[in-house]
Order: sequence, then structure tokens, then C-alpha cells
Amino acid sequence: MSREEIKKLFIAGAIFAGVLANLIARDIITTAQAIEPTILFVLVLVTAMYVKRTAEMAKEMKEQRLSEAQPYLLLRLGLADDEFLQWDTYQGKPAPREFKVTMRNEGKGPAINLLAALWHQRKTYFVGERKGYLAPGEEWQTNISRLNLMIEEKEGWLPKLGEIIKQDDLIIAVEYQDIHKRKWVSYLHLERHVDVEEFVTEGEQNIVEYQSD
Repeated sequence: MSREEIKKLFIAGAIFAGVLANLIARDIITTAQAIEPTILFVLVLVTAMYVKRTAEMAKEMKEQRLSEAQPYLLLRLGLADDEFLQWDTYQGKPAPREFKVTMRNEGKGPAINLLAALWHQRKTYFVGERKGYLAPGEEWQTNISRLNLMIEEKEGWLPKLGEIIKQDDLIIAVEYQDIHKRKWVSYLHLERHVDVEEFVTEGEQNIVEYQSD
């Protein structure tokens, strides 16, 4: 129980005791008659504390259960430390049409209904392959094709993700669910080369809980 809650209980008890003392002083009730409402007050107080603590324990147990079922996908391109990936046409050489992405489930629970996608400046979206299930500790490598343009009505979660990710970088994102049907998105920023913008490398990545309408 927090200090604020203890303070509130102390104030309530003090007010109740003050009311009884005033009634006794004015001979409205006797000391013996004050015992029954005092016992009732204590019982109500104890019951309220028990109910509150039970609710807190139930909430903690639920959070623990959900935490144990949460997948956590980490994404990588498989580049060396000093390696960059060609993104746009450079010196006459066209950019690759497909990008390989490897993801590993580092969470405690399985990831379900996975879909990888490529997000270009919040304007163009390309979707890759789907996978039904990825167990904890397992990896999945998939290709995202720049020819597979997203149909917005079908995969509207990507444009909506722009409300969460306030950044215009190139993004690789993977949508998936846990066993409780909560939706998650892991995403990886692709940072452009400082001197040659046609090349990108792995940047920061994160995971967010995502709920569709």
C-alpha cells in the first residue's frame, strides 16, 4: 500500500473517530453504542483493503502472463560492420530488386502471422512474404521485393504506423501477433551513407504494440 493510500485511510479513520467522539460528548450515543459502528467501520476498511490488494495481484499476474507470451523480433540485413547496401541506382548500376531480411525471435513467446514490409519515406510500401509461426530462438530469412507494391486497403497498418514512427528514414517493418492476439510491429531504420546516399546500412530498431481499428 502506498503512502498516499495510508494517508487517506488515516484521514478517514480520524474523521470517523472525530464524529463518534462528538456524538458521545453530546450524549447522543453512549460509548457502548459506539463500539458497533466502530467494528463495522473496521470491517469495511479491511474488506476494501483486501479487495484492492486482490485486484492488484490479479493485474500483476495478468501482466506477467502476457509478458511471458510476448515475442520480440530483432531484424538485421546481415551486413558486415563497414558494409553498406545499395539502395538506388549508382554509377549506372541498378539497385537490387529484392532485399533479404533476417529476423530472430528473442522473446519468450511465439510470433504468429508474420508479414515483412519495406517502407520508403512514408509514401511507398512494399510487402514481402508471410510466415505463420516463429518460435522463440528461431530465425526466419525472407525477401522483400520492390516490385511487390502494397495495396493500401489490404495492408493499411503500414501507413497508420507513420503515426507512431515520427521519422522519414527507410524502414523495414514486420507485423506479427502473440498467442493472445495482441499485434506487434518490429522495425529497423536504414540509414543512408553520409557521402553516398544511394547506399544504406542498418540503424536503430524498436518494437511497438500495435492495435488495428
